[in-house]
This record gives sequence, structure tokens and C-alpha cells, in this order.
Amino acid sequence: MGVYISVTTAATELTDSPINAAITRLAAAAATTNRRHPMPAGPSLDVTFMLPGKLEKPDFSGMRMGGYTPEGNTLFFETAVPEHILKSSHAGRYVATVMADVLNHADTFCAEHAMAFDTPHWRRVMVQITEPHTRTPAIP
Repeated sequence: MGVYISVTTAATELTDSPINAAITRLAAAAATTNRRHPMPAGPSLDVTFMLPGKLEKPDFSGMRMGGYTPEGNTLFFETAVPEHILKSSHAGRYVATVMADVLNHADTFCAEHAMAFDTPHWRRVMVQITEPHTRTPAIP
């Protein structure tokens, strides 16, 4: 089991943005945690941050569950990042909040489907992944 982070965007101008930096730090922390520590019971969590660009934007707002695959025992989530967060000094906190929301939805899904999900252990993992890695400095 593990947690996997990705970003989808057609906007190359966001490469050096606070949101991209926050997501990159989160993904690196998740990869390190996946390798070094035993993960909690339950499905893997796969989270995609969808960044809006000038020509293309996600066709939804907020977060949606992308489904569950029993073969890979993975829950998929997509979050449409609001435009005002892209260059915000609060991008790191936004990313951490999304991850907390993912846990809440995963907990609910697993409870409804009688699947094992060690929520307290997952919360400890998320704190380890999101602090301090998602703190994003302001753009000068």
C-alpha cells in the first residue's frame, strides 16, 4: 500500500509556481515514506492535482473520486486546483488540506464497503508527509 501523487496541467508557465513546488515536495515526501515506512492497512491512495491553464481547465471544481480498482487495491482521487491557489503563498496549506480531505473520503468509502482502512495510522502518515514539506514560500 502507499500514497501516490501526480499533477496534470497543460500550463508550462506553472513550472516554477508555488503550487507546483508544494505538490513536488508532497510527492517526494510520499515516495520517501512509501519506501521507508510500513504503510497502513487499506487501499493505496492515488491523488492527481489538476492545474488549470490558459487553454485548458478541469471540467469540475473541488475533488472527485476517480474510482477504485480491486486489482491494484487503489482508490483514485482528482482535485481541481482553484486558479487563486496557483501562485498563492498558501499553496502548501491547500495541498495539506486536500490530503486531509482525501483521507476523510477514503475512510468513508472503506467503511461503506467493509474494507480495512487504518485511519489513525493514515493520519500519522499524512502528517509526516505534509509537514513541513508543503510550506510554500511567497513569490517575491
